Amino acid sequence: MMQNLLKHVRELQGHIEQLPVDKQAILTSSVEQLSTSLQELAAEFQSLLLSKQAQAKLERINSNLDIKVAQQAASIRHLEQQLEQSQILYRKVTQALTKGESRLQSLLRNSSDLMTILEADGRIRDQNSIAAERMLGYNLEQRIGEFQDDLIHPDDLPVWQAYLAKLLKQPGIAPPVEYRKRHANGSWVYLEVIGNNLLHDSSINGIVINSRDITERKFSEAALKKSQKQIVNILEKITDGFYVLNRQWQFTYLNAKAEQCWQRGRQELIGKNIWDEFPDTADTIFFKQFYRAVSENVNVKFEGYYPQLNIWFEVEAYPSEEGLSVFFQNITDRKNAENALRASESRYRILSQMTSDFAYSFKVLPDNTWACEWMTEAFTKITGYTPKEIATSGGLQFDCIHPDDLEMLLEQMQLRSSSRKEVSEYRIVTKSGEIRWLWDCRQVVWDEVENRAVGIYGACQDITQHKLVEAKLCETNQVLQGLIKALPLAVVGVDSNALVTVWNSAAERVFGWKESEVVGELLPIVPSDENVDFYAMFQSELAGEAQVARECRRRRKDGSSIDVCIWTAPMRDAEGLTSGTIKIVSQISEANGMEENMGRLQSRRDRLEPFWARYVKLPAGIKNLQTT
Repeated sequence: MMQNLLKHVRELQGHIEQLPVDKQAILTSSVEQLSTSLQELAAEFQSLLLSKQAQAKLERINSNLDIKVAQQAASIRHLEQQLEQSQILYRKVTQALTKGESRLQSLLRNSSDLMTILEADGRIRDQNSIAAERMLGYNLEQRIGEFQDDLIHPDDLPVWQAYLAKLLKQPGIAPPVEYRKRHANGSWVYLEVIGNNLLHDSSINGIVINSRDITERKFSEAALKKSQKQIVNILEKITDGFYVLNRQWQFTYLNAKAEQCWQRGRQELIGKNIWDEFPDTADTIFFKQFYRAVSENVNVKFEGYYPQLNIWFEVEAYPSEEGLSVFFQNITDRKNAENALRASESRYRILSQMTSDFAYSFKVLPDNTWACEWMTEAFTKITGYTPKEIATSGGLQFDCIHPDDLEMLLEQMQLRSSSRKEVSEYRIVTKSGEIRWLWDCRQVVWDEVENRAVGIYGACQDITQHKLVEAKLCETNQVLQGLIKALPLAVVGVDSNALVTVWNSAAERVFGWKESEVVGELLPIVPSDENVDFYAMFQSELAGEAQVARECRRRRKDGSSIDVCIWTAPMRDAEGLTSGTIKIVSQISEANGMEENMGRLQSRRDRLEPFWARYVKLPAGIKNLQTT
C-alpha cells in the first residue's frame, strides 16, 4: 500500500509542471510534505515490524495514515480540479494571445504609419518592416541598429535633436513634430512624428516613434500657397476693382485697382466696416444688393452711380460662408458713350428719315430664304414697301428686283464661298411700279461649320438720278464724238505724257497719219526744231493756261511742214486734276478763210471763246473739258 501511495505521489509531481507558476508552488509544497510524511511513516512501519509492541502503534499509525491519505487524496482531487480549470483558462488565454498577436501583426503590416522603437541613444531597435519599405524604401535589416537621425534632412536635424532631448527628459507622449527623411531613391519624404517615451516600461524599455507620410499634404499645401499667390497676383493686376468683406461687413482684402478708384489705401480700410467708411452708400442700391446677396445667398450684378466721386460702377458680388467677394469696374465712359449713342441714334433716326440712303440686315435661313431683321426708314420712302412686308414676303431681292437684274444677283449668291464684301448696281421695281436704280454695298456673313452664308447686312443708295444723268451724258458724249469726227478742223487730244488719245478724220486729212497709227503714241506732228517751244507750251497748258489761235509750224507724215493755228484747253479728270490737253488745229489759210466767211471776230475776247468751244466736249472716257 505504501508503494502505491508513493507511486501516486510521483505521478502527481509529473502533473505539477502543467499548472500556472503560482499554483505550481502551492502544490509542490503540499506534495513534498506528503512525500516526507510517507517516508516517515515507512520508516516507522519498518521499525514497528520489529516488535509486537509496536503493532498496536502501527495500527494507530495506519489509521492516522489512512485519515491523512484520505485528506491528501481529497486535497489532490481539489488540486486536480484546479489544474484542469487552469489548463482550460490557459488554453483560452493562449488562443486569445495568439489571435491578438495575429491581429497586431496584421495591423502593423497594413498600417500606413511607420512604428519604430528606439534605444535611449537613438538607435533603431525595431520597426514594422512593411511600412518602412513602403514609406522610405529600406528593408528592416538595413535600418536595425542605425541611428534615427542618419536620414533626416540637414535643415531639419536640429528640430529632431531638440525633440529627442525633450522626449528623454520627460516620459510620455510629446507633441507632434515634422521633418524630412531621405528615401532610398534619393528623394525627400515629409513625415509627421509623434514620440512616446516608454523607457520606464519594462515590456517596451524604449522610445516609440509613430511616423506618418505627409508628403502629398505638404505638396498640396505648397501648391495651394502658390495658387493663392497667383490669385493674389492676378487680382492685383486685373483692371477690375476687387475687395472682400467678412460677415461683419469688414474689409479683409482689396486690390490696387480698388485703392486707385477710391483714392484710399488698403491699410486705411482693412478691418473697417464698409458702411462706416462709406456712409453715403447706406441708402443706395449698393447696400440693398449686398444685403440681398448675403441674406438670399445669391450672386448679384447691378449698376450704380456714386455721386461723391461722380462715377458709375458695374458691380458683381458673390456670397460665401466667409462673407462677400465683390468685383467692380468704372463704367462712366461707357455710360457717357451710351448716352452719346442714344443721342446719336436719335439723330440717326431723324437723318434716316430725311436721306435717300437706307441700311438693312437679313438672316439667311438653311433653305436659302432670307428673313429681314431690320431696315431703316428710308427704305419705305424709296421702294414703297414697309420692312414688315419684306419680312413676310421672303426677301427684298425676290420681290423688288427688276427681272433683268435678278439673274446677276443670283449668280453672285451662288459664287459665295466665304465672308466677303459685295458691291453691285441693280434696278428695283417700287410698289407703285416705278423703276429705280440702287447702289448696294453689302457684307456677307459666312458660317464655316455650315459652309454657307448665314447673314447679310449692308447699305443701299438711290442712284436713279445719277444713272439718268450718266445716260444723258453718255448720249451727249456720243453726239460730241460724232461732232468731233465730222468737224472740218483737226482735233487732237493728248494725255499728260504727250501720248495721243484723240485723233479725228480732219487730223488724218491734215497730217496724213491714220488714227490707228497715232493713238497711244507720242504726238508725231511736232518738228524736231519746235520741240523746245512745244514742250514749254505743253507744260503751260497742263498748268491750266489755254492757247488761243497760236500760230506755229507742224509736220506732216510725208515730212513736209505746214503753218497752223492752234486753240488748246486742258482736259480734267473726275477730281478736277489736269489729265491732258485737247487741241483744235487748222491751217493758216483755212483759218483766214473761216474768219472771212464768218465775217466778224470783233475783239480779242471773241477769239478767247471761239464758236466751237460751246459744242466740243470730251469723248467717252474723258471726264471734263474746260476752257479758260
